[in-house]
Amino acid sequence: MAERAIVSSQNVERRRVAFALMLALPIVVLWWTAARAEPMRLAPPAVESAALNEPVRAPVVAAPAQTPPPTLEKKRRYNVVVLGDSLGDGTWAGLYHVLRKDNRFNVVKKSRVATGFSRQDYYDWNQAAHDIAAETRVDIAVVVMGTNDRQPIVRDGKRHALFDDGWRDIYRARVDDFTATLKASGARIYWMELPVMRSPRFGADMEQFNEIFEDRAAANGVSFVKTEGLATGADGGYTAYGEDRFGRTRLLRAEDGIHFTMAGYELLGDRIANAILADLEGGGLLVNAKPPEDRPVTLRVADDMADEPEKAERYDMADRRPGRSDDWLWLGATK
Repeated sequence: MAERAIVSSQNVERRRVAFALMLALPIVVLWWTAARAEPMRLAPPAVESAALNEPVRAPVVAAPAQTPPPTLEKKRRYNVVVLGDSLGDGTWAGLYHVLRKDNRFNVVKKSRVATGFSRQDYYDWNQAAHDIAAETRVDIAVVVMGTNDRQPIVRDGKRHALFDDGWRDIYRARVDDFTATLKASGARIYWMELPVMRSPRFGADMEQFNEIFEDRAAANGVSFVKTEGLATGADGGYTAYGEDRFGRTRLLRAEDGIHFTMAGYELLGDRIANAILADLEGGGLLVNAKPPEDRPVTLRVADDMADEPEKAERYDMADRRPGRSDDWLWLGATK
């Protein structure tokens, strides 16, 4: 009896397994057929459909924007960079005082005492302009140069005396190269006329420099800012005292007869600022050349300056050389 019960139980188990196999076989066959017909998807159906079925289109290339002529917009902030010699140093201070309450302007000093265009071996202003433009955006350049250039030019071993034909050719070329470098940086240039000097001999030489600068400014399309009537007497000649920009009688010139007190430098700064503001208000501040692409700007803007004493500073007295405006032993400065 027991044996018959065991055999019966085994038969039932076999039938169950056979039935389960019969049910599973169609499912396996269907799965195998589908797998052969379509590989496994690696992307969601919607994405895959879009990638495979959407017609191929050429990429859309935006037309380059037309760049209008570069201008100095009225509401932007301008870097006003002052370049020049020791007279440029003082002019920077005066211009800073005049414009310091106008938030549209940063007045940046890049002048260097005892420099000019004559001694390119000592200081190359054209290379300096390249370097300055590389680290500081120059919107407006103010140039005050010439008081140290009363000396011969030596080039290729040949010495050219002051104001002879060879000297003039080289000097004009250096002025033009310097101007072209500034214009290529995108700067609008204001070249300041050298003011009246106490010494007739020194003043006569400065007048010759002014003729060169005014001629090259006209040829190169830059603004030449006249200083006529600034710190002069009724006859237009030199005077140490006169009215400051507020109408008060002040000491305007330094004891050397070349440089100025702060009140005098403010007169120069006011004249330059008026020229800049007139162009700005009249829409005339068109940049001379297309500026380079935007780049990080390093600004060196002076902190708010206290009022300067009446007496002008003497610049690097220990490094006097004949022909320089800060050669305080030069007889022409006292005669």
